[in-house]
Amino acid sequence: KLNDTKRQIRVLKMDIKKNLDKIVNFVLKRVAEIFGLLLLIASILLFISLASYSPEDPNFIFTDKTEIKNILGSKGSLASDILYQSIGLICILIPFTIFFTGLNLFKNKNFLILIENIFFIIIYSIFGSLFFSIFHKETFWLIINGNNGFIGSFLEKTFLFNLININTKISYYVLLFFITINFLLSINFSLKTFINLVKIFFSLFKKNKKVENSFEEIDLKENKSQPTIKETRVQENFLFKNISQKKENNL
Repeated sequence: KLNDTKRQIRVLKMDIKKNLDKIVNFVLKRVAEIFGLLLLIASILLFISLASYSPEDPNFIFTDKTEIKNILGSKGSLASDILYQSIGLICILIPFTIFFTGLNLFKNKNFLILIENIFFIIIYSIFGSLFFSIFHKETFWLIINGNNGFIGSFLEKTFLFNLININTKISYYVLLFFITINFLLSINFSLKTFINLVKIFFSLFKKNKKVENSFEEIDLKENKSQPTIKETRVQENFLFKNISQKKENNL
């Protein structure tokens, strides 16, 4: 009897653990989906605020003006100003990373994607601000800190600046390469999926071409089968001549 009761207790414990695991997994999946949707919305709003940014809008430095040109108002103006002034033009890539992060989080329910993508955002932001501080610093738009932001200005004082200046032509393409690679990693870019998409696109293109060619062949066949106006006229004239000749012979 004691052994039976122990077995029953063990079975109950196992069932409770299984049920708890199911509940925890269910809750985590729903949280991941909700968080993914929030990231999607946040990325769209951030892109709108960055796209409609104006240096004349009120910010942390100049707070006097009340007219705001940013579509999202004062909050959008402040958020975009922080990004532009800190890391410069490279911040335009961040909404795209957040968008694809939210999409993948909603799809895969894995919070590690978020941590990885934040890391890649930091890496390409550093490389991007360094790139703009060396090659495209001057601007008539971001007047305060330029295209590189104050992080780019800080990096100019480090050994990286001297290292890049050894050979600027090679460094230009090396920095672009690192920015591109880290950005693609941040959006969870897969070469296999890209190749598959290209294949699908070309297959659809080929199918459309075949359909167009088949329609052209049908049109040509129909045009050939229908007699032209000139041919009908010639046939009518020929018949009329034959009839007139017969009449003359009879006479």
